[in-house]
Parts: sequence; C-alpha cells; structure tokens
Amino acid sequence: MAQDYDKILKENIGELFLVLSKKYLRVEIKHSEELKDKLQTTLEKEADFLRKVETPQGEQLIVHLEFQTSDEKHMVYRMQEYFAILQKKYQLPIRQFVIYVGEKPPQMRTELSEYEVFTGFELMNLKEIHYTQLLDSHIPEEVILAILGDFNNQTSEKVLRQIIVKLQKLSSAPITLNKYLRQLFVFARLRNLTEVTQKQLNTMAFTYDIEKDAFFKRGKEKGREEGRLEGMQEGKLEGIQEGLQKGKESTAINLLKLGKFTYKEIAQITDLTLEQIEAIAKKQ
Repeated sequence: MAQDYDKILKENIGELFLVLSKKYLRVEIKHSEELKDKLQTTLEKEADFLRKVETPQGEQLIVHLEFQTSDEKHMVYRMQEYFAILQKKYQLPIRQFVIYVGEKPPQMRTELSEYEVFTGFELMNLKEIHYTQLLDSHIPEEVILAILGDFNNQTSEKVLRQIIVKLQKLSSAPITLNKYLRQLFVFARLRNLTEVTQKQLNTMAFTYDIEKDAFFKRGKEKGREEGRLEGMQEGKLEGIQEGLQKGKESTAINLLKLGKFTYKEIAQITDLTLEQIEAIAKKQ
C-alpha cells in the first residue's frame, strides 16, 4: 500500500518541485539539475574495533577504533558513516578514534565543517496546510494533495467536489483526468475517504478508469470470494464460476446505471461478452 503513495509522489514531484520549494519549503531556486545517481548504502560496514563500555561514573557509551596505514583524504566522511550506523543501532553516546600507523605525518581532516554536520531535518506536515492553498494551484499534481490538507471544518464531500471540479478544469484530455482521479483515489485511502470519493464521482457523473479503481477491484474480489465459499459448500467448481459470474454481472449493472459507458466498454471492463451486456441491459 505504501508503495502506491510513494510511486505517485515520485512520479509527480518533477512538476511540483519548484512550487513546493518556493511556497512551502521556503527555498528560492534559480537553477536546478536532477541527480540521477542512486545513493549507495553500506549498512554492513565492519569496524576495526567496537566496544560498549561503562565508565566509573556509570555512563554507557560506544568506543570505536579504526586503524589507518594510509593518510585517507575522506576519512572524516567514513567515520561519519560509522557514526550514523552506530547511532541508529545502539542510541548511545559514541567516541571515535583513528589510530594512524603510517610513516608520513597525517593530513586528514578530523572534523566536519558546520554545513557538513547533520543536526536534523525540517518536517512539513501536509495535514497542517489549509487545503485551499493546494486547491488554488494551477498545477494538477498540487491540487491532488489538497485531499491531504486541513479541511478546516469543511465537509469532506464539499472539499472533494472542489478538488474534482478543479482537476477537470486543469485536465487537457479525458485520459489525463483519469490519471489524476486514480491518484486522488490512492491518496483518499490515507484519510479514509475512498467511499466518499466514490460517491462524489458517481454523483458528478464522472467517467474514470474503473478497472484500476479500488472499489472495482474490491467488487471483483468479493465475487471471487463468494464463488469460492459457494464452491466449498457445494463441493463443486461450478460454485466458484457462478460467484465470479455474479460479480461481473453486478459490476456491469452498476456501470449501466451510471450511463457513461458504452456496451462495448462495459464488456471490456467486466470480461463479459457484448451479447451478455445487452442481455443484462434488457432486464434493467
């Protein structure tokens, strides 16, 4: 589930970066370039010597020793990596020593400059941002994030209507709108608003790619489960097949009621034949 959110955010951040930096992160940018290098992590570094010790005063700490025969230029960064790993694992004070055994006098740095020292990060909580700040944007990727903002006592139905209408205005084609609505559905899960979102789309008679919609998938799965249970009870494979068929037919009926899909489109979505869709339509 978390991968879905992460995937969308990574996909959209290119469009969002400049406005996000200026409006919310307070970082002014004249020029930027993408760094495509993957960050290499070495979490299994083996230190030369590690001990957890206790002082006469009762203080517990980690003592870390590294032995160096060469005057390594970037030794201070290497020790920083060790420090981060040890701090995360043990959460104790750490004292680090490099014992140099080389012949020439060492020139390596032993301290980081102020800008190189990690002292923390800035936290931006979208739920503390008024949703209208995000909604008023001309960038669809930013508008979608309004569902994660502060509704300020507005009903979720009203906020969702505003978001959907704005996305429609900013979308150049139906396929683009479908993409944004799918992303909206994914983020709706973070606020338990999937059912409200579903109702708003139905009320506003929007067309979207229901095949990838969470509710459609849930309906299909329910049909499969009903079929499995019936098959187990009766001991027949026909029970499973019948349950699957009922799930498809139920989905087809709902799509017909929306009145936004052709028979051919419904057949493609439900995996039913065109003749089956026509037969279902005649019964309605």
